[in-house]
Amino acid sequence: MAQVHPFRAFRYNPARASFDRVFTQPYDKISPAMQEKYYAADPHNLIAVEKGRTSPNDTPQNNVYTRAAAALKGWIAESGVKQDAAPAFYAYTQEFTVPGSSARRTRRGFIGAGQLEDYANNVVFRHEHTLSGPKADRLELLRHAHTHTGQLFMIYSDPEKRVDAIVSEAQEIVNKALTGS
Repeated sequence: MAQVHPFRAFRYNPARASFDRVFTQPYDKISPAMQEKYYAADPHNLIAVEKGRTSPNDTPQNNVYTRAAAALKGWIAESGVKQDAAPAFYAYTQEFTVPGSSARRTRRGFIGAGQLEDYANNVVFRHEHTLSGPKADRLELLRHAHTHTGQLFMIYSDPEKRVDAIVSEAQEIVNKALTGS
């Protein structure tokens, strides 16, 4: 069975950064035009970490990965992002239209830290073959920034929908707190 643990996430400080101006698409979906749009949106936009600009003058000491690490370190120092005080699981909900129809669906889950497993152990199964270039890129970012900015989407068995119920309850509590009701 896969081991999943709570963790202390870094989250944007809403007093310093407006959420609608700081989030990006996943790095592998960002076109050059989107990259420029994200850079223009806010100095705290995740683009500076997720997919920084390359330069012909890049060196081992000054490159997209070292600049990403420096940007993140600066945001932490100025409280643009803050680390949660206690480890937690984070509720995650996606609403979408089923392709080829007008039916709307909601998918619920959570974000946690998964224990690494060798594929040979048959604990986690691949759903796609990933390319060596993107894997090397993400590993290099992790080595410099010591932060993973994306998530691996994993499916788990929960026929009684216990996780859905917990996530829904947590979201209701948050919504009530935000609306004051």
